[in-house]
Amino acid sequence: MLLGCAAIVPAIQFSAFAEPALTGPVLRSAVVQREVPVPLRGSAVPGSRVLVEMAGVEMVTQADKQGAWRTELPAMQAGGPYTLSIQDSSGTSRYDDILVGDVILCSGQSNMEFPVYRALNPDRVIASADNPEIRLMTIPQVTSIRPLEALPEGTVWEGATPETVRDFSAVCYLSGKALQEDSGVPLGLIDASWGGSQIEAWLSADDLERVGGFSAQLEQLFLFAQDKHAAMVAYGEEWEHWWRAFYDGDTTWADDADGTGWKPAPAEMADWQTYDDPELKDHLGRVWFGRSFTLSAVQAREGGALSLGLFDDTDATWINGHFLGSTSSWTDARTYAVPAGFLKAGKNTIIVNVRNTYGPGGMMGPADAVSLKLTSGNILPLGRDWSYKVISEDKPGGPQPPWESVSGYTTIHNAMTAPLAGYPLRGAIWYQGESNTDRGERYEPLLGQLIARWRQDFGAELPVVVVQLPGYGAMPDEAGPSGWSDVREAERIVALNDPLTGLAVTIDAGDRTDIHPPNKQLVAERVKDVFDVLDGQQGGFADGIAPSRATRIQGSIEMEMPSEGLKVIGSDRPVAFQACDISGRCEWADASLNGRSIRIEVPADLEPAVVRYCWGDAPFCNLFSDTNVPVVPFSLVVD
Repeated sequence: MLLGCAAIVPAIQFSAFAEPALTGPVLRSAVVQREVPVPLRGSAVPGSRVLVEMAGVEMVTQADKQGAWRTELPAMQAGGPYTLSIQDSSGTSRYDDILVGDVILCSGQSNMEFPVYRALNPDRVIASADNPEIRLMTIPQVTSIRPLEALPEGTVWEGATPETVRDFSAVCYLSGKALQEDSGVPLGLIDASWGGSQIEAWLSADDLERVGGFSAQLEQLFLFAQDKHAAMVAYGEEWEHWWRAFYDGDTTWADDADGTGWKPAPAEMADWQTYDDPELKDHLGRVWFGRSFTLSAVQAREGGALSLGLFDDTDATWINGHFLGSTSSWTDARTYAVPAGFLKAGKNTIIVNVRNTYGPGGMMGPADAVSLKLTSGNILPLGRDWSYKVISEDKPGGPQPPWESVSGYTTIHNAMTAPLAGYPLRGAIWYQGESNTDRGERYEPLLGQLIARWRQDFGAELPVVVVQLPGYGAMPDEAGPSGWSDVREAERIVALNDPLTGLAVTIDAGDRTDIHPPNKQLVAERVKDVFDVLDGQQGGFADGIAPSRATRIQGSIEMEMPSEGLKVIGSDRPVAFQACDISGRCEWADASLNGRSIRIEVPADLEPAVVRYCWGDAPFCNLFSDTNVPVVPFSLVVD
């Protein structure tokens, strides 16, 4: 057990309430899961008797000394709407318009967050979205160092209307709509997603301990929970050590931002690719930003707060060579505490290292949000006169502060899914992985543990559908490794080894130039089909169509597909097959399809250890079922 992890425990406090209240996802207009008991929790007058009633069923419990109480609704058939009432010694509260039906959790990063209005043909979907039997909950994007019991402020259930569906998750809504049309029962859809988030942020501290390899991050989280400044200082030292090691001893954070290589930044803060600078056209990677200002001796004795506005994506910030902090987010404005002693009389310098890996990048401001507020209340505007210096090579890796949001560890789980624990679900959909493609070889145990966490929290028999990553990025012009394929294979293996987990294959639904492909209708269709297979409502392969063995027979490798009805598109033979030797050297391999059998010709001068299909960031794959579902990308050890 990691030292200190026991301190990261659920935190909830109850104030004096004028009337009893529910805590958790059972709110006005909620959907609760049919045919299973549904735990309820809430607050009331400490020590008072609490009477809960819904649909003619009464439950009696008692609030503890802090005012917390728990009970459960008995298993009910689909129906409603009902009113749930809670009575204690202070009065009665009522939660109206509650339905009993099915509840689905939708989680992941930007392709799950991707709204209906950006999907293909959104007008028709939005215009037809008036359905009081479908309820939507979007959990606000909030983080916490410790697991919380209360959902973020502003969490509500809303009926599906053109207004509410427009900004809701497209994959979640379209999948749910198709399922609800089949079942005919009320449906609640919970969208807990955050663009850019890595899977580690969606796991608990216990989960990361079980996976292993995260002791340092969990120790840093524990320190941050006890002493934020000490944790930030320790992180800054780690970052500087890493930078010096990879950048030949460079210490730009101690510069004055006016030497060789520094250029004046435009007055208006914006995407650095819009600067009139050939070095920054299409630049992805890192850029230094700097600005100097002058303080009097009296001012220099103060501390304060440095506000820098928005960055895209990640900043690391120093003042006079003292590390202040780092944030990885394009939506969170930066404000860092400046302790007394960090400032000096005369010239002071702010240095910021900014890293961007996709789309617009840089110091976004706005300029009027950038200032230093001293403890005396004096404010120094700092939104103009910045300089920048381009870093030509972006070294991979580098430490990430574990308390961050999208690049953090446990932080999103603690605030956005931990409060849902105990709320029974009919199923869950996971669409994530893009932020883990630089370390895809570690993804399988993380995804397996996430699903185990959900089954612990939402039901031991919870069906989960994983949306496999589509094609994006470079089209492979030679056989070899791919981080995107590593994640796809991890997703396939998790589904293959778990009869309650399915895989929605979407390799054909991607766009190699757009990480957010708009064809969410096809994704939703595949998700719905996989749910139907998991539920036994239709035949098929919940984990994708792929062979289970690859056997070497003299100069060829033979594989037996699990079904007939395969077809080749755009050629007279399957393409995108690779054979790799034990060292990892790979070559393209000719293939042929005969009924259910695929034969691979072994490339000359290569002793095959592994055969791969559809391997690469954005590969061209032409094997499909007779229902136009692609054969899943796969990797098999050769017998």
